[in-house]
Amino acid sequence: MLYSGFRSWLAARLLGSRYATTPLRDEEIDAVAKRLGVDPDLLLEVRARARVELHERGLAPALSNSKILNEGHKRLYQYQMVLPEEIHRIWNGECERRGAHGPTLLRSLIHEYLLGEREPVPARHWSWEGKLYQHFRKSGFDQKAVITQGAKRALMRRTALLGVRPTALVRGLMLEAMRGEHGTVQLVTAAMMYDDEDRYRTAPPAT
Repeated sequence: MLYSGFRSWLAARLLGSRYATTPLRDEEIDAVAKRLGVDPDLLLEVRARARVELHERGLAPALSNSKILNEGHKRLYQYQMVLPEEIHRIWNGECERRGAHGPTLLRSLIHEYLLGEREPVPARHWSWEGKLYQHFRKSGFDQKAVITQGAKRALMRRTALLGVRPTALVRGLMLEAMRGEHGTVQLVTAAMMYDDEDRYRTAPPAT
């Protein structure tokens, strides 16, 4: 879990507080986050990290971050894209140019896509300025974003009807953003996304 600046400081403060480990029901997450003045997804990620640290100290059974998210908070899902190191650097540069946190931009692109009718060109592999990245070392250069389970289901349904993999479509969205497209995308938190997938466009527009 990597943060920068104020977000890093805030995450560290939350990790040292009772809110990182106190049991909370699904329906309490948004209210607690609002009371603390933080994004619900940041609180969720901090709680996942605290659970991992407890396991590392032998104080809790092993659980992956994604399982923690799904088991403890049925409404949320941690979406993950693995990036080559060079693409990761370019993506971070675009996020910095926009003044946006990486998880927020990725989540917002998915949210915008699911609300709209436009279909981006899916990308089976990462490519940039003519260079194709088919085989690369998966060494921690990834981008995670907390989205709702409803958004995940909507993405799965829509891409299935298109006959493409969700990863290929999201990769296409990220590459478009790195080229400067989606300049007016509205930045959203996980709490602003829909729980009901039918509030999204779950099918591509008729041709």
